[in-house]
Amino acid sequence: MSVTTQTSDLIRKVIAFLNENTEYAVMRNYDGLPDSNSARDIDIIIRKKDLKKIKKPLVRLIDSLGWKIITYLNSDRLFTLVCARNDRDITSIMQWDFFIDTSVFGIQLMDADEFLKDKEFNGFLWHLKVDSQFLDKYLYDRAVGAEYPEKYRSTREAAKESPVVKGKLQQMFGRDSVDVCDKTGGKKLLAKAIGYNLSHRPLSFIGGVARFLQTFTGNYIMSRTGFSIGFTGPDGSGKTTVIDRTIYRLGDVFRTAHAYYHFRPALFGNLGEVAHSAGIKKDVDRNYSDPHRGGKTGVASSLARLGYYSIDYIIGYFAKVKTKTRITRLVIFDRYFTDIICDSRRSRIYLPPKFLNFWRKLFIPSLDYNILLTASSDTILSRKRELDEAGICAINERIDYLAPKKGYLKVLNESTPDAAVTEILDHIFDTQHQKNLKRLI
Repeated sequence: MSVTTQTSDLIRKVIAFLNENTEYAVMRNYDGLPDSNSARDIDIIIRKKDLKKIKKPLVRLIDSLGWKIITYLNSDRLFTLVCARNDRDITSIMQWDFFIDTSVFGIQLMDADEFLKDKEFNGFLWHLKVDSQFLDKYLYDRAVGAEYPEKYRSTREAAKESPVVKGKLQQMFGRDSVDVCDKTGGKKLLAKAIGYNLSHRPLSFIGGVARFLQTFTGNYIMSRTGFSIGFTGPDGSGKTTVIDRTIYRLGDVFRTAHAYYHFRPALFGNLGEVAHSAGIKKDVDRNYSDPHRGGKTGVASSLARLGYYSIDYIIGYFAKVKTKTRITRLVIFDRYFTDIICDSRRSRIYLPPKFLNFWRKLFIPSLDYNILLTASSDTILSRKRELDEAGICAINERIDYLAPKKGYLKVLNESTPDAAVTEILDHIFDTQHQKNLKRLI
């Protein structure tokens, strides 16, 4: 079965499941489904009580079809599932977003019942009619001060003069037309929406804001529905190509929803530059094209460097990594603290690997996946000659030391980059899926 067919099969069976078990409507971008999906996700409106009933059976269905749930998110207004699978060297990603209403900060603008009164069946799925398609995005975008997307201009033009649209804008924003709302600031429109909710549904309004604060805080502090990956290995192991192919194969879902860092979060500057600025060091070697240019350092200097970088890893993790992985986002490091253990010459931290690994477990926040990418000395030397054979062997020995430990995966990049990427993504998808099944079922 081809990749396109696999994706179409997933869409077909999920929609069939929804048709049989609940009332719902696809909110937009439904043309061409199931065989062609122009968007990176499928947005569905459903009542909260119905979503609660179908959530576990839906997860079991996706699992039975051989797809992996690699991330998910629960918030006050939606439930998201990101599903993935590898077929040979091609990766397919599907995101399902189940909305229970259109709201901003827990302030309801339009509920599921209003949407579901305005739906129709096209022979395959239930979808919203044009008025509700427009209102969903327009109400939200204007309440947060954003412009309605230009790509939906045809929807806007078809709906803007509708009595239903005008009535909803008057009810929620106190403005009787799209053109007037366009000229009004988002804060004024949101204030009107708050006023309407307070006067017409005060208890539900308070409950909605409370749920928003609860889920937002919970997701920020407790959630780790995204994930982080670190790549470490000797120069010539193919890290850059493998990282680029990994990002590419994760598709539109993650291509615009990932952060990329080199070696560390870099909240603080290069140690040599900082020492120079403080007057401790007169000259700074800025020949960054040769990462192994520095001479060997003593224990005191190595410990000072270790302490400086460790602070960056600790604070930077919570400032830059956790803020992304708390929701359905991806963080990638080209080298992480693991590189300090494996490549002493690069970091100029010449301390025993057992001590550095103990330090890592004691102080350094862990990434979800640590990929040890390498190859034989002959293969690496045929690609790049930045290291000699002895240097490559020294790094590979430390990679072999770390490989059996929890959280590490050693990958030999001896053939094509996509073969290595498939091995990496298979491992990540399987692990994420098992973790998420335990949380969702």
